[in-house]
Amino acid sequence: MQEDWHSPLIHKAMKTIILVFKAGRNYRFQYLLLVPVLALLLSTVQSCTTIQPGELGLKVVRGKLQPGNIAQGRHATGFGRHYIHFSTRIREVSMKMTLPTREGVEAKCDLTLLYHIKPESIRDIYLTLGLTYEKALILNNFTAIARETCLNYKAVDLITQRDSLELAIYKDMNQDLGHYGFVIDQVLVRDIDVPDDIDRVIEKKVLAEQQAKQQDVDILRQKKETEANIQKERKEMEFGFEKQKREIESTIERERLEQDFAVEKQKKDAERSLIEAQAKKKTQELANSSISEMMLKLKTIEAMKAFGESPSSKLIITDGKTPITLKLAGQ
Repeated sequence: MQEDWHSPLIHKAMKTIILVFKAGRNYRFQYLLLVPVLALLLSTVQSCTTIQPGELGLKVVRGKLQPGNIAQGRHATGFGRHYIHFSTRIREVSMKMTLPTREGVEAKCDLTLLYHIKPESIRDIYLTLGLTYEKALILNNFTAIARETCLNYKAVDLITQRDSLELAIYKDMNQDLGHYGFVIDQVLVRDIDVPDDIDRVIEKKVLAEQQAKQQDVDILRQKKETEANIQKERKEMEFGFEKQKREIESTIERERLEQDFAVEKQKKDAERSLIEAQAKKKTQELANSSISEMMLKLKTIEAMKAFGESPSSKLIITDGKTPITLKLAGQ
């Protein structure tokens, strides 16, 4: 929303001067005319304001605030027109104050506050707080909130719990000032000065906390070592169980194979016996089928002959069909 109307005005004035000098040779008249023109140019150049980078402006014309923010750059003033500058950079506010603690001890603290203005809120800030907003709002609230927050801490805790103190003040400041258009960037507790007896208590507390932390470290290390040993024993047990399981499975598999082999052997033996029996049966059948009647008679005669050669008495009973030739002993 810049207004650069003074640039064309200067350009027109320079053209006017050139035309006057070209119009004639009345140098006295020309010099008399040049004086007010230069004065006008000088006043025009001087009646400008510059809004620097990191700033925004509000334009006021004849006592009336105009809408919108004015961006960085040169802007003409005069004729009842002026500009109000607002910095949108991060501002630093440092304060030394005495803060009461929970037990009533007063601690001297050096506090620093970093904040900035929301660009869209500068109009409301100007209308409600004016240009003294830092003293009227920021510093007063900073002091009140810091004192109120410190009442929740013991003097010993101000040093040992400094981060917690900074965070508590930071949250309360943002909560109280946020709706005005301010953003709290950071709260720093730079220095805390407490009485000597409190210092000694703090030293003892810090020493006790260090010892407690060392004990925690030792306990944690011992816990890790115990867990490592348990894990190692568990793995060894799992390995032993797995080894035993594999041995049992191997034994069962071996016995199963042996049983399968024995069953297979018995099955083969039975098949072989069956084959031998069938072979013998076929041989006998073949032998039986090959013996003729004449062969039977021949075999009978041979048997009778052998029987007759025996020295003992004989009784021979036949069917009357088979011829018997006996050779008695001594004949």
